[in-house]
Amino acid sequence: MDKLSLLLKEAKPLYKRRKRTKLILQSTFVALIPIFVFSFALEVYKQGDNIYLSLDNNNLQYELLEDDLGLLR
Repeated sequence: MDKLSLLLKEAKPLYKRRKRTKLILQSTFVALIPIFVFSFALEVYKQGDNIYLSLDNNNLQYELLEDDLGLLR
């Protein structure tokens, strides 16, 4: 029984450290997900805004289509 209690005393700090490390990794992962989602949404918003401005200035038509024959005039 003494050997078993000795093993438990040795294992307890290792178990607590592993549990704490796992908790830190989970917390970091959970905290980073909203940051990634928000940055992606912001980039999509910026791209949409650029397309809207291009449409407003009628530049998108000239950027997407190359009119070599002069048919779009």
